[in-house]
Amino acid sequence: MSKFKFFRKDLNQWISAPEEMWQWEAYYEDGQILKQFGEDGIFHQFAEINQDQLAMFKMTSRHHPQTYSLLFSDPGMKLIHFYRNTILNAGVESEQRTRLYCFGYEKKIGSKTHKVIMIITPPNGLIVTENPALVTGI
Repeated sequence: MSKFKFFRKDLNQWISAPEEMWQWEAYYEDGQILKQFGEDGIFHQFAEINQDQLAMFKMTSRHHPQTYSLLFSDPGMKLIHFYRNTILNAGVESEQRTRLYCFGYEKKIGSKTHKVIMIITPPNGLIVTENPALVTGI
């Protein structure tokens, strides 16, 4: 059973949340930190991040020594975070499930929106791209 939980207002109940291999941490300009999996056992959702005060966004792991950081140096930057899940050999004994941890930012440059996405791969490498659709089946 997971030691982390969050409150679902629509159901009016606490829901357990399994811990992720890679977890985000939001660092604010005033020195405060919001962790996806808080020390108090609360699972914080991405929507709780105050992007107006964001100074740095980090992806950390309790199992790996790497830390990947994204500095928010421009007030026009909007944080992006999502997962990409794949299943190889679905339904057979050799089935393999993979989760890619994706994060980055977008910002307007003139009339266009520019995106930069970092993708943490299963061997804990980092891919940086402007087109995450190119990264499949890792």
